[in-house]
Amino acid sequence: MTQRTAARILTAVDTPVAGVTVEEAASLSSWAELIRARFIALQITPHGLPDLRGAVRSRHVGHMQAATVRSAPQTFQRTRPQATAADTDLLAVGMIEHGTGHLEQDGRRCVVSEGGFALYDTSRPFTWSLDGVWDMHVFTWPRSGLPFTDAELRRLTARPVSPCSPIGSLVTPMLHRFSGDDAPILSPSNAARLADEMAELTMIAASEPESETGRAANPDRGLFRQIREFVEDNLTDPRLSAEHIAGALFVSTRTLHRTFARHDLTAAGWIKLRRLEACRRALCSPSWNDTPISGIAAHYGIANASFFSREFTARFGMSPRTYRNTRMGRSGR
Repeated sequence: MTQRTAARILTAVDTPVAGVTVEEAASLSSWAELIRARFIALQITPHGLPDLRGAVRSRHVGHMQAATVRSAPQTFQRTRPQATAADTDLLAVGMIEHGTGHLEQDGRRCVVSEGGFALYDTSRPFTWSLDGVWDMHVFTWPRSGLPFTDAELRRLTARPVSPCSPIGSLVTPMLHRFSGDDAPILSPSNAARLADEMAELTMIAASEPESETGRAANPDRGLFRQIREFVEDNLTDPRLSAEHIAGALFVSTRTLHRTFARHDLTAAGWIKLRRLEACRRALCSPSWNDTPISGIAAHYGIANASFFSREFTARFGMSPRTYRNTRMGRSGR
């Protein structure tokens, strides 16, 4: 779709900043068109909303696009047919400014929040699930102009980079600068060179483990990461609760609740969210084809079938049965 076509269905917002484009969408269909025009084609599922609004603010630094995306809770999915049919493949970095993002690609999944970022590659399927009121900075480079191999990228996708890690603490402010109004104005040759350098730095950051120094600089961030990891590893445990997590991590329940509150979340809400997300993935997976929907929910700790159906529908905008039928192309059970 050309930018001229996009302009007919989207509202362009005037901006005083040179080189910056701001576009808004007022419906799910126009939001999908905007995302396709500005980035790539994605399958978009609102979380419990009948429709979506959103905005994209973007600029270019050489062949790197720096954009800020804002909208409501939703899931972006790059399907295999979409990836296969694409004319252009991108290396992308998603940096969460506000809210929480869950990225899945190449058999890995990670949680990204508060200045953290992760790499993904649009030539293969991936899923971003965004919770709460969120802002995400998205930086993209055409794959054809980068020297990285498929094998290199497959090792580094969906690996969270903390803004407190040694390389993350260097790269994060630089990426922020390019997404803000005070981005430097560069000559075309310098912009192209810097775009290449930024791609290289993000790759280096994704390949480095988070340091102990980075964890010590913000113990609450380290605890929140431990909590999230514990929840992911124990979604099938029916005992999973705030009290169980606190006991396993040797912190008080009060500390646990306070940590969640700092992220505008609750322990119970987070556990429910991750269980619903795990069920959603299972409903799309051929390996769960012969498992009844109630069996999938029970496997992930949700024994009440009516509760599961109601909560799943509220979050993903359709019933579990309809979701399975749509994704798998068969009758649900």
